[in-house]
Amino acid sequence: MSTSRSGPRAAAAALVALAAALSPASAADFATAPAKGSVSAVRLLSAGPLEGGAYRAGVEISLSPKTVTYWRQPGEAGSPPVFDFSKSANVAKVETFFPAPKHIDEAGTVVAGYDETVIFPLKVTPKDPKAPVTLDMRLDYAACGKICLPARADLALPLPQSGASPFAAAIAAAEKRVPARIGGAEAAKRLTLTKAGDGAWRLVAGSTQDVFAEVPEPLFVESKRDGDGYLLTLFATGAKPKGADATVTVVTEKGAFEAPVRLE
Repeated sequence: MSTSRSGPRAAAAALVALAAALSPASAADFATAPAKGSVSAVRLLSAGPLEGGAYRAGVEISLSPKTVTYWRQPGEAGSPPVFDFSKSANVAKVETFFPAPKHIDEAGTVVAGYDETVIFPLKVTPKDPKAPVTLDMRLDYAACGKICLPARADLALPLPQSGASPFAAAIAAAEKRVPARIGGAEAAKRLTLTKAGDGAWRLVAGSTQDVFAEVPEPLFVESKRDGDGYLLTLFATGAKPKGADATVTVVTEKGAFEAPVRLE
């Protein structure tokens, strides 16, 4: 005897299917499972659906106590994170942003990095905004405690096209920690840079909490507080350089900004 699918049972099944389609996305839809290392773990996070032609996302590195990971130019020691999104699907561009770091004394060497959980915000621009996007990442980084351990995370996250992300607030907070970029004209209004000796310059930028400087490798800059300013000392392997184009990151109580300067 055959059973007809019309009637109350069919209507109930249709309602169940509709409810499933309309049910809110779970937290698992907005984050990968963590890729765990011995003293760290990494997740990909989504802030939610497409906004203004791009997705907002983040790379979260969780660290065990007394563990450090590094900024994009840590200094004399340390290994910066290397992000590779080349295997992503339907992605035209991924922009990675670094929150302002801190200076950390690591066994007598001062490095620029992070000693607690950090989220690196991402802006993901799709090739086709109407098609699904999968963010596929390979991350090589270092997590350093008593010993320094290289680590790697391979993660993929289909970016949700609807729903509210439980990670949106955390990603937004990380975005606020990213230094604002200003040009040379604005930098001239906000800071002064004067020669302070052979291969050294003194930077003053008002009420400043910290200063970091980046220069092309293999050069690096050591930044130390000097009275009401900061002493920037340029180093290189071999002959001492006379100058370089640099980017300074200035951290203030009201936020951070980065600006181009010329060390000469």
